[in-house]
Amino acid sequence: MCLFLVFMVSTLVLNVVQTETLQLAATRNSIEYEQALYLANAGVHHACSQLAADATWRGVVTDGVLPPSSPAAGYSTSAADDALGNVVVTSTGFAGNGKRTVSATIEL
Repeated sequence: MCLFLVFMVSTLVLNVVQTETLQLAATRNSIEYEQALYLANAGVHHACSQLAADATWRGVVTDGVLPPSSPAAGYSTSAADDALGNVVVTSTGFAGNGKRTVSATIEL
């Protein structure tokens, strides 16, 4: 009876540990996904500040690890003209395993 009880408690503990590990991984992925969105938006704002300073500016802006951390985080943004004379800014933010892309059309 004692061995059966130890087996059942061990099984229950193992199940709880697996569930909590899965929940922790899901939470980490969700956080990295949201951080990547915020970094992509920061890239759009960085490009907008470049365009505000010089309306003829077209190019790429990047910012690396923000702040320095073990999983890389940052953004890469490019600005180019479209067929209508507007500026299309495309920014990709990355944080850990998360990656998000934001695109904005700016009329000058």
